[in-house]
Amino acid sequence: MEKSRKGLFSCLSIILFSILLHSCSVPKIVVLEDPLSAEEHNDLGVVYEKKGMLSLAEREYEKAVNKKPNWDVPYFNLGNLYYKKGDYQKAIQFYKKAVKINPDNSDALNNMAYLYYLLGDYQKAYYYIKKAISKKMKREYIQTMKEIEEKIYESD
Repeated sequence: MEKSRKGLFSCLSIILFSILLHSCSVPKIVVLEDPLSAEEHNDLGVVYEKKGMLSLAEREYEKAVNKKPNWDVPYFNLGNLYYKKGDYQKAIQFYKKAVKINPDNSDALNNMAYLYYLLGDYQKAYYYIKKAISKKMKREYIQTMKEIEEKIYESD
C-alpha cells in the first residue's frame, strides 16, 4: 500500500508540475539594438588593442565598420591590427579600403608604403610614400621614404 501511494504521489507531482509549467508564461527574449555608435565601438577597439586584447579589438573595429561603412578610421585601425598580427597582406587590404574612402588618409598611405617595403616591393612602397608626403609632410613619412630609397639604390 505504501509503495502505491509513493507511485501515485510521484505521478500526481509530475502532472501538477506539467500543468504549472504550461500555465506559466515563458519570458520572451528581447534583443535591443546596439546602443554604441561606430565611434564608440572604434574607441573601445583602441582600448582593447592597447591592452593587447587583439581579438576583442578586431571585433569592435568590425562593429564600427558595420555601423558606418564609409568611415575610414576603423579600416585604418584594422590595418594596424593586422600589421601587429604579422598579416601584412590583410593589413594592406584594410589600408587600401581606408584610402579608397578617404584619399587624404596619409597615415594609411605611409603604413601601406612601409608594409610594401617590408615585403620587398620597393617600387610600390615608393609610390605610396610619395602619395603620403604629397598629402602631408610628417617626420615619420620622411623616415619611411629614406628607408625605401636606400633599398632602391642598393638594388640598382
